[in-house]
Amino acid sequence: MGLTKKGKNLWFFEDLYTDATYGFQVSRVIVPETDTGFQKLMILETDRFGRVLVLDGIVQLTEEDEGIYHEWIAHWPLFALRKPAQHVLIIGGGDCGVAREVLRHKSIKRVTMVEIDRMVCDLCRQYMPSVSEGVYEDPRFKLIIGDGAEVIRQMKGKCDVIVIDSTDPIGPARSLFNTDFYQSVYDALTDGGITIHQTGALILQPFEAPGSWRQIERSFDDVRVVQFSSVMYMGGPFSLTAGSKGKGVFRNAERNALKAYKKAGFKTSWYSPHISAIPYPEFQKRLETDKYGEEIVIDIELPANSRPGAKQVEKWADQTCAAIKMKAFGEPIAASDKLVDGETLVQYVETSAINYRRYGRMAALNCFTCAALPVEDAIRSSIEFFKSGQAICWHLPRGSFADIKKIRKNTKIFEYNPTTAKISKVFQPQLVESAEAFARDFPFFRKKGTDEFELVMDIYDCDYAKISSPAVVARWAGKEFPKYTGLKTVGKADAPDFGHAKKKTAGPSVVQLLKGGSNISHYSVNWLMIVVNVVVRQRFSLEKAVRRTMKYFQGKYAVCWLLPRGSLNHSLKQIAANTYIFTVESK
Repeated sequence: MGLTKKGKNLWFFEDLYTDATYGFQVSRVIVPETDTGFQKLMILETDRFGRVLVLDGIVQLTEEDEGIYHEWIAHWPLFALRKPAQHVLIIGGGDCGVAREVLRHKSIKRVTMVEIDRMVCDLCRQYMPSVSEGVYEDPRFKLIIGDGAEVIRQMKGKCDVIVIDSTDPIGPARSLFNTDFYQSVYDALTDGGITIHQTGALILQPFEAPGSWRQIERSFDDVRVVQFSSVMYMGGPFSLTAGSKGKGVFRNAERNALKAYKKAGFKTSWYSPHISAIPYPEFQKRLETDKYGEEIVIDIELPANSRPGAKQVEKWADQTCAAIKMKAFGEPIAASDKLVDGETLVQYVETSAINYRRYGRMAALNCFTCAALPVEDAIRSSIEFFKSGQAICWHLPRGSFADIKKIRKNTKIFEYNPTTAKISKVFQPQLVESAEAFARDFPFFRKKGTDEFELVMDIYDCDYAKISSPAVVARWAGKEFPKYTGLKTVGKADAPDFGHAKKKTAGPSVVQLLKGGSNISHYSVNWLMIVVNVVVRQRFSLEKAVRRTMKYFQGKYAVCWLLPRGSLNHSLKQIAANTYIFTVESK
């Protein structure tokens, strides 16, 4: 929305969210929107907040309350250390507010700030001098204009604290939001060192902090989320996520801070070690969530001569939405009105999708959600709708951050009997190495009951720029994946963006109908993850399907399942024996 006239007055409205905004009256435009070569910068004058820095339509700081953010992101890690810091690295931070606060510590010998956009430094220094206040005159301060992701690789073991003072993971900040970068940060820290960076508003960006938590958790020895509130960041509670090099660094963080703050010899206006920075219990629960979502895969035998068409299956989709307490997102996507053998119908829901296809007398159903999934309600509702006797089910944890043995244990294969409302004995899939799964003589395809099958892929640490673009993911589904699998597409890929303010569904989803099946996938920009379900009849190279998909999205790691679908006249034990799980790492 940006600058807009409201009556006789000029107002600014922030553009960060698609479904929420806030605004303030502007008394003067000091720096009109300027393309810096990296982003669009604007500096505004207001009566209420003083001068305001705006980048790409998003408020970065106001003179009135910039100290809240800058004091917390600087002093929390510095006072939490076991011993006083000497060298601090700041990545981003061109306004110099973080550097100003760090330099207040007498123990500091050197502050290195790496900012990719020189115009941010120059214009903030010229028009917002109260923020940088003496930084450029301090001989301990060194400014490097460059990409922090590149510079940090040259600083192994040199930094006591690293502050990542970047914008959200868009534009020039993209290189700072991947696992390789976090590993470089870890390597640049001294033993016992701490890194910290902003991870968004906990209500309006509720899974940005959990996503960063899990990324940092893979490289660092301990992780802590710091919560505070600031006027300039819409949404109330705001988060910083910190990682330590060495275990137990955060165990005494509060005690260390109380002692160090007392000895510091200066006063702060906004930060205090006496103020609790522990996240609210609800946010802590989200941090402890170890999976992106869950899915129930259901095969049910249809009554004799039952051939549901699209209208009837749409009613099933509506009933399923009600059963799992989800709202439909958009109109159903169907291969045809009749839905003949092998054709698919998909209904997006507010947190992913449900879908149907028929193979002979078997209805192959999937119900995937990023929210809590009432599994038995979904199964029971489908059995009742199609008037079936029982269901073969696979219950999958999707996007789990547990190890593969735990993921296997949490994958449940069972029969459900609606008459008794009971689940049969539960089986787990067969755990194999990827080399075995990719071999030509892999037994999955030699066993009976795999005329129809499903490849499920959860791919982690993907490239943000790729998974956040509907055009890029549509190209993968409609062009690239069919090219290296030989699968025939039906129609074009449908790739709606669920919106970047919608919790775990931030990012697009894609449906590509296929001859004899479908390719349905979902993309989480906050978790840097894609989840894929390919259900088909035609056999293809599993290795090409998995590895080339990983390469396309630059994913680092994948968890994959193989499920036999539509298997009539096979026992549950036989079906479980022909269900496989394996992991793949990028080459």
